[in-house]
Formats: sequence, C-alpha cells, structure tokens
Amino acid sequence: MTEQASKMGMGDSVEVAMARVREAKSNVPIGGNVIVELFDRDGVLKDYRIGNNLVTDYGDEHVGERMYDDTALIVTGMRLGDDTTPPTATKSGAGSAIQTYLTGSNEDLDGVAVGSDKGAGSGWRVQHICTWVAGDITDPAISETVLTDETPLTDVAGASGNTVAKFIFGSTIDKQAGGSLVVTWNVDFLGA
Repeated sequence: MTEQASKMGMGDSVEVAMARVREAKSNVPIGGNVIVELFDRDGVLKDYRIGNNLVTDYGDEHVGERMYDDTALIVTGMRLGDDTTPPTATKSGAGSAIQTYLTGSNEDLDGVAVGSDKGAGSGWRVQHICTWVAGDITDPAISETVLTDETPLTDVAGASGNTVAKFIFGSTIDKQAGGSLVVTWNVDFLGA
C-alpha cells in the first residue's frame, strides 16, 4: 500500500471490508411442530391438533450444551396443564413452563427419542412421543404441554429451568377415562 493511500484512510477501510467477507454467517434455527391426538376407548380419533412448538431459552441452552457436553441432561418426558388459568407461551419466565399443572400428568417418553434426516438441505428432526393411556389422567380442559429434561420426572409443575419447549393447544381437550392422548413432539434443527 502506498503512503498516499494510507494517508487517505483507504487501507483501513479495505482491510475491514475484506475481514467482513471472511466472516461466515450461520444460523441454526430450532423449530418443528407438535401433534396432539385424542382417541376414544375404541381407538377412534376424536381430536387432532398440530402447531408450532416454542423452544424456550432453556431449550436453546440445552441444545447448545449437548453440542459440547454429552453428559448434559436429555429430554425425559412431558407434562400437561389444564385451563384453570388460560396459559400463555413465552420464551422465558413464567410463561415458559406449565402454568396450571394437571396433577399426575408427568409422563416418561414412550421410548428413546428418534432422530432422522429430513432430506438434503432440509435439516434434522428429533421426535419425542408420550402417550397417556386410558386411566392415566382425566380432565375436561387440557390446554398445554411441555417437554422436560427433569431427571427423575416428578409429579410437579416443573420450572422454566427444566422446560425445553412448550405448546398451547388453542382450545381445550377433554380426555375421558377410557380415552388416550398421544403427543408427538417434532424438534427440527434447520441449519443454514
């Protein structure tokens, strides 16, 4: 670089611009959906809901920790809430956990979570499933569910510090004694 160019400040601006080009931006959004299915005592589908899940701040931290620490807690189960107080969903704070816990609704995952490739350039999906069979719980106003990593899973509302993601049903679901409720949580990693 010539002394003249340096005096004009051109050298600095060119170096800064070149450094910006070298910085690669990468976004790894976490999203997915939740499928809620209510079956009657004969196995007939009575209610079906699907919607986007809300990954909490703790969920973001949880995924980040798993990238470098394979001893970090894994997702262990789900909980349900009822409509005594209409729920809200927020990324952090009180709205990121169950707000009105349905006693006895803590449920371990049906099995080990399954991961699958969504196809070239489409990301990776991890699926968590819980089933509340006939007799597990009954409630006429189930309105929310959360994905938790509490170990062991206890019969309490949990806290934002162990709630990975949350889903609000939109309107309440009436689970009767003979029916079963299945929640399938698809967590998608959509790196770009």
